[in-house]
Amino acid sequence: MSPLVVRVNLNPRGGWEIALSDQRDRLRCETLDEARRVAYRCAGQRHPCELVVCDAYHRVLHHELIDG
Repeated sequence: MSPLVVRVNLNPRGGWEIALSDQRDRLRCETLDEARRVAYRCAGQRHPCELVVCDAYHRVLHHELIDG
């Protein structure tokens, strides 16, 4: 079984979106710090979970496997 993914991306309007691989809806945040806090909370409720933070060019800024 592959882990669920919590992905943080910059949206075209300059805000940040959090996408959960097991849900269609995306969470929106104003700042990257806020998006990271929310993403860690979401990842903490799903085990195992992969947390991926990307910049506007889809380059990975942070990647972490949260298991436990």
